[in-house]
Amino acid sequence: MKIRTVLFTIITTLILIGIVAFYISEQHVTMSPTDHGNIAGNLHNSGLFFEMDGKVYFSNVNDSNCLYSMNVDESKPKRLTSMGVKYISGAKDFLYFYMDSTKVSGNVKGLGSATNQFGIYRCRTSGRSQTCLLRDFCGEVQLCGEYLYYQVKTDGGSLHKIRVDQKNQSLVSTEFISPICYYNGIIYYTGFRNDHNINAIYTNAGDTISPVLYGNYFFPVVNSGYIYYLNGDDNYAIYRTSLLTGEQDKITSDRVDCFTMDNNYIYYSTSAAGNEGLKRCDLNGRGTVIMFKGITNTLNITSRYIYFKVYGNDDVMYHIPLDGSTPPSVFDVRVK
Repeated sequence: MKIRTVLFTIITTLILIGIVAFYISEQHVTMSPTDHGNIAGNLHNSGLFFEMDGKVYFSNVNDSNCLYSMNVDESKPKRLTSMGVKYISGAKDFLYFYMDSTKVSGNVKGLGSATNQFGIYRCRTSGRSQTCLLRDFCGEVQLCGEYLYYQVKTDGGSLHKIRVDQKNQSLVSTEFISPICYYNGIIYYTGFRNDHNINAIYTNAGDTISPVLYGNYFFPVVNSGYIYYLNGDDNYAIYRTSLLTGEQDKITSDRVDCFTMDNNYIYYSTSAAGNEGLKRCDLNGRGTVIMFKGITNTLNITSRYIYFKVYGNDDVMYHIPLDGSTPPSVFDVRVK
């Protein structure tokens, strides 16, 4: 009898130790000063798709914008949250996003369908260990090293940051700054209140701020030694400026509504009458092709596809292979 009691005690203790060790492991967040979230072009378009380590994490319009994962070829989709998400980023087996309970999956029943959840969240790439890092009404969010920089919409708007392990929360600026364009320790952003210059926040130097480009420039994206942006002084055409020499080039003659890009092409939308379409061009502006005719928005890319919506219909997502090898089609993902 005593032997059974001892064995039971040992087994129970080992189980408890295992549970505690698993919990500690799940909650431990690996972080690095070199971490970087989603690409700026996607985040300028609400950050609905994010590719990392051979997987794509996305906001599924077919299921109340819940967070899903899938392979880059769009196979094996899996639901990770029961509520709508945007501004998806991640690093080192963790995902970060803004979650909003105004949309709840119709596939979720019981208490989970009635809760009111909003704010910045963290979870494992498997969907486990969902943790609310901040309960607030936030705008854009970007992973910049060990910190999440995020907009707070209340009281006129401001920029804040919080470390990914939920420590060291602080105010960065009382200006409503976009943290989306992050590169090599620097956030490039368009002035909000006093000017429309492109300015820089040096995150490794106490979040000091200084101007970079003077003008009416919007939606900056850093790529291959250049900063790309919409030039408000030239009908919102895409321009670029060399970060090394300061030389400025005009990339498109079209008036551009939004754009995203990779290391090979720029994908942009124009709604000019008679010229409406989703277009692609080289990084220097040459080789323009029309990928879709119509007014589009919410452009997000992965290594295989560009995803977009058509103006006036936010409930349908379309996709096209980046090489244009097949025509545009509806991106429809449903998991029972």
